[in-house]
Amino acid sequence: MQFQVPQNIDMEDKIVGPLTLTQFLYLLGGGLIDYILFQSLGKNYFVLFIVIGAPIALLTLALTFLKIQDQPVSHFVTAGLAYLGRPKIRLWKREQSYTPILVNPPKIEKKDQVVETKHIEKSQLEQLAYALDTSTIGPKEQAKQPKFGQITEAFEKLLKEQPTNQKNPKS
Repeated sequence: MQFQVPQNIDMEDKIVGPLTLTQFLYLLGGGLIDYILFQSLGKNYFVLFIVIGAPIALLTLALTFLKIQDQPVSHFVTAGLAYLGRPKIRLWKREQSYTPILVNPPKIEKKDQVVETKHIEKSQLEQLAYALDTSTIGPKEQAKQPKFGQITEAFEKLLKEQPTNQKNPKS
């Protein structure tokens, strides 16, 4: 089965003709304000109605239809009002966002312990220095080392004992 994938899901739905719901509400609100203003001022103050009603009508039309860089004017109006309403100078105040936890650890009384110092004799120190300088190891450490030398010697001995039946290619 094939299904249709919706296209243009980021576009608002058209409610009244080519107008979206927000555009229709902007036009309705601006038109109502102008109509109430015209009814209250009457024909006697027609010039005053033009002075007050024309900017309201222009703002309504701009909010409804005008887009700047593919953004509706309402975004710019809300950003401008937010800019006017916020302070221009920022001061940093350090706020303590945590409550300090005071813990009294149990007090441990330390007894005076005498640390015994190790005495190294000069002969032991000389042996250690000689071992480090010559990179040799003592007899105790030699017993712990694997016997690689003996294995290689045994392998070489086996190679010598094997009869060489191979012919020399140079001869």
